[in-house]
Amino acid sequence: MSSTTGTETSMHQPSQAKLATKEKEVPARVPLAASSSWTEDVHFLGDKDGKVKLRCPPTFDNINDTRTYLKQHLAAAFRVFARQGFDEGVAGHISLRDPGNPEHFWINPLSMHFSQIRVSDLVLVSENGEVLPEGAQSAINGPAFAIHSAIHRARPDLNAACHAHSVYGKAFSCFGRQIEMLYQDALRFYNDLAVYPRYGGTVLTAEEGDRIAKALGPTCRSVILQNHGMITCGQTVDEAAFLFIALDRCCHAQMLANAAVCPGFEKHYIAKEQAEFAHKKSGNSNKMWLAFQPYYDQVVKDDPELLQ
Repeated sequence: MSSTTGTETSMHQPSQAKLATKEKEVPARVPLAASSSWTEDVHFLGDKDGKVKLRCPPTFDNINDTRTYLKQHLAAAFRVFARQGFDEGVAGHISLRDPGNPEHFWINPLSMHFSQIRVSDLVLVSENGEVLPEGAQSAINGPAFAIHSAIHRARPDLNAACHAHSVYGKAFSCFGRQIEMLYQDALRFYNDLAVYPRYGGTVLTAEEGDRIAKALGPTCRSVILQNHGMITCGQTVDEAAFLFIALDRCCHAQMLANAAVCPGFEKHYIAKEQAEFAHKKSGNSNKMWLAFQPYYDQVVKDDPELLQ
């Protein structure tokens, strides 16, 4: 199956399941990006006859195939995070809402390195924090549940959330402020980045998780946690994972820019009108899904067993 048909290539599909696709039929509660605005959101160019296509999020005719696809991309996201250096001991977690049971979500097992996580290692957790029999029977991180359950409960529009102790993310978090709109890539976060302006310690209570979710607010996809790090979210795990990579690099660039300021090298900010337009074009959910696919391809090609 060609990747130009708008579906995943056969290399990306597990041997135990054939993932059937349909162009416009999406089962209820299947959290994939909408295809209706795809061309407008990613603004790609093709041939004059319209035969050149760009891959887009596939749709499926049953919930099991949908779940398999989503879990594959969740497992791949952990491998990508490992390559980015976002692993640190048992810190860090990515969650994905289950498409058939939206109160439940998939997450990584505690004390397994990101670089080793496969689909079969993913743990399914209930709204009460109980490990469910449909997933791997492994313990999970308590603070991870406190944070992710609160976000999934407060924001039904978001199906995935990423948190890791990345170097630049936690370095910038000590300022307790947003990044500035100084360069094009920062515009992905224009009016779409919140700040949790306190440090509540290790997140061990539901109340602290609720405060973080409240700080995220009703519309933002990302939040800087003061003295802690950052969280990024999305309609898909692909979107959330790419936003995390992008935000960590923005934190790095922000600190470099701050360090370089001196007479004659003052910062110039991007105007509101240009920032609003660029955010819509370069920060939308479909564009973020697409931006993650090269990372997905890389880790699957290097170790296809992660899909098992």
